[in-house]
Amino acid sequence: MKHLLTIFLAAASLASATAASTWESLTVGGVSRKMKVYVPDNTPSGAALVIACHGMNQDANWHDSNSKWAAVADTAKFVLVFPEGIDRGWDIGGNRDVNFVCAIIDKMEKEHNISQGRVYLTGFSMGGMFTYHCANRIPDRIAAFVPVSGYPMGDKGAYSSRPVPIMHVHGTGDDVCVFSGVQPTLDNWIKRNGCNTVEELISPYPKGNRNQGAKMHIWGDGLDGVEVRLLEFKDKGHWQSEDPVFCLTSVEGWNFMKRWSLGPDAPKVKALEPENGSFDLPLDGMDISLTFDMNVDGSEAEAQLEKDGVPVNLGVRSAGNMLTLSVPELERGEYALTVRNVKGENDGVMKVYKATYTFGVEEVGDVPPYNEVFNPDLRAEESKVGEGIPTGWYRINTRSNGEKDEKTSGSANTGGARMKYFMQGGDFDEGFYLSARDYDRCEITYGKYVPEHALHFDKGRYVATFNSVYWNKGSLDGNVKFDFTVKSVGGKVAATFPSLPSSGNMDEQQGRIGGSTYHSLEFDIPADGDYTVTYSMTSGWAAVIVGNLKIATAMSVAERYKGTFMRTLAEAQALYESISDKDLNDPKAVALKEAIDRYRDLVSTAPSVYEAATAALKEAIGKAGSLADVTVIGSGDNDIVSVEYFDMFGRRADSMSGGVLVKRTTYGNGLVKSVKVMDR
Repeated sequence: MKHLLTIFLAAASLASATAASTWESLTVGGVSRKMKVYVPDNTPSGAALVIACHGMNQDANWHDSNSKWAAVADTAKFVLVFPEGIDRGWDIGGNRDVNFVCAIIDKMEKEHNISQGRVYLTGFSMGGMFTYHCANRIPDRIAAFVPVSGYPMGDKGAYSSRPVPIMHVHGTGDDVCVFSGVQPTLDNWIKRNGCNTVEELISPYPKGNRNQGAKMHIWGDGLDGVEVRLLEFKDKGHWQSEDPVFCLTSVEGWNFMKRWSLGPDAPKVKALEPENGSFDLPLDGMDISLTFDMNVDGSEAEAQLEKDGVPVNLGVRSAGNMLTLSVPELERGEYALTVRNVKGENDGVMKVYKATYTFGVEEVGDVPPYNEVFNPDLRAEESKVGEGIPTGWYRINTRSNGEKDEKTSGSANTGGARMKYFMQGGDFDEGFYLSARDYDRCEITYGKYVPEHALHFDKGRYVATFNSVYWNKGSLDGNVKFDFTVKSVGGKVAATFPSLPSSGNMDEQQGRIGGSTYHSLEFDIPADGDYTVTYSMTSGWAAVIVGNLKIATAMSVAERYKGTFMRTLAEAQALYESISDKDLNDPKAVALKEAIDRYRDLVSTAPSVYEAATAALKEAIGKAGSLADVTVIGSGDNDIVSVEYFDMFGRRADSMSGGVLVKRTTYGNGLVKSVKVMDR
C-alpha cells in the first residue's frame, strides 16, 4: 500500500510546473547545442539532475509537454534538462551526443551545484536507444538509466565498465519499436549486471491496482546490488504512457532513479561486525552492526538473511553513522546478508550491501576436502585437431548484424579463436587463443553437446580456476578484458564474471608461458542439471590466452580459514618435533615454537584472524624448514615417498599450476618435512 499511496500522491500533485523553464546553449565539439532547463523553486544545493531525451523527429518542447517530468521535478526538487538533438535525432553509434551529455552535467554542476553522483538519464524512442548507448559509454557519469519505448536496433550488447541499474518502459502494442525486441536487450544487461535470471513479477502493478494493464518484471540482486526492470503496459503503443490509470512513466522512472547514486553522496560501509564471511556464529540470535562513513537514515532500510532461497527479515535500527541488525534464532547453515535502502546525509542511497555468514559450529578435517568435477585434458587433443576446436567444445564468432562464424566440436586447424600449444613447464602448456578478430564477439563453450559431452553440476557452490596471459603488447597496453560465464543448457545464467584482467605478454610467440594471472572464481549452482561454461570477448583483434581450467566443489568458509589454519598448525608442530635437540635454540626454531604457542588455543569466528595466524605460522615454517632433521640419502626409510602441492584453497594441485602456495614432502619413515611456502 505504501507504493500505491506514493503513486496516488505524486499523481495528485502533478500540476503544471510553477517555475519558468529557460533555454540555454553550450558549444560541444565546435557546434552550438541547446537545451531546455527547468530548475524548480527552492531547489536545494546538491540536488539531483535528470536528463530527458526526446525521440526521432521530436524536440525538447515536445518531450516536455508530453511527459510529467517537470511536475515530478517540482515535487522532488531536482534539476531537469531536455536536451535537443541535431536534426531532431541522436548519435547512437558515436560520441557526439555522449560528449553533449557530459557537457550538460558539467554545466549544471557549475551553474546549479547539482550532485555529480546523482545524475540520471531517460529517453523516449530514439532517446531510449541513446540512453542504452550512454549506459555503455559513460556509466561512470550517470547513476541509473530509464529508456522508454526504445532499444538498440543493431548490436544489443551490454559492455559497460560497471554494473548499471536499468528500468525499461514499453507498451506491448508498440508498432515502431516492437515489444518483442525488448527482452533480448534486457537479457544482455541481466547477464552483464550479474542479476538473478529468474524474475520477480508484480502483476498487476502496483499491487492492488484495479487496472490489470501494468506489470513490473524485476531481475534483482546483481553486482553492486543493481537491478534490471521492465515496466510493461498492456496494449499501449509508441508513446510515453503517462496514464494515471496504468502508471505514470515519469513517477515510476524517478522512484527507480532516486535509489541509485555514485560517489560521495552515497553512504559506504566502513566496518562490519562480525566481519564478512564470519562463521561458527551462534544459532540463538545476535546483532550485526554496520558503521558508515557518514550519518545514515535507516527508517526505510531493509535487511534480510537468506538460506536456500528462504529469506529471514531482520530488525533494523540506526543511530548516527551506525546501523544495527537484529538476527533472530536460526537453523544451522550459510546465509547471505542483504541490506538496501540506507540513506545518507544528502539523500543518496547506498549500493545494496551484501555479506555472507555461517551460523552453527562446523567441524573441519585434517585433509582439505576437494572434489574435482571438470579438468579437460586439452593436450591430448593436439594430435586430433591441432590448432582447432577440441572435442566437446564449440566456438562462435558473431557480428552485430547477425553474421556468424561457427566451428563445432573437433574442427581441426581452424582460424580465429582456437586452441594453441606451448612449451611445457610454464604456467600452463595449452590454452584457448581468445579473440573476436574481425568479428564483434567470440565465444568458446563447453557443455553444449548433451549427453555425449555434458557438464553436470549438482546444486551447490563451486570454484573455477584458470590462468590468462596477454597475447601481445597491443592487448597488454589496451588492458583488454574477457568474460567467464556459467549457465544452464536451457540458457539460464548461473554466474557471470565480466571484464576479467590478465597479465604478462606472450609477444605472439609460442614459447613457455610465464607471468600470467591466476583466476579463482566461486559460483553457486541453483539446481541439479547440465550446464555450460563459456569464455567470451568483444575486443576485436586484441587477444588473451586462457588455460589450465579446472572446476571443483568449493570449500566451506570454515574449512578454508579455520581448517587451513589447523592443518598449518599441525604441520608446524610436526616440523618442530623433527628438529634435533642441538638446533632447538636456533632463533628460527625458537620463533617457530613461539608461533605454535601463540596460536595453539586460537578460537575465533573471523576469517581475518585465522588468515593472520596462518600467515604467521607459514612464515615461521618457511624459515625453520632447513632445520628439519631429515637426511635424504637415496635409499631406505629416508626415501621421498611423495611430494604434494596445494593451492590457496588447500586443494592438491600440479606443481606448475598458477596459485600453488605450499609444497609438502613425505618420507619413508613417515616424517612430513617442512611445508615450504611458495610464491603465488
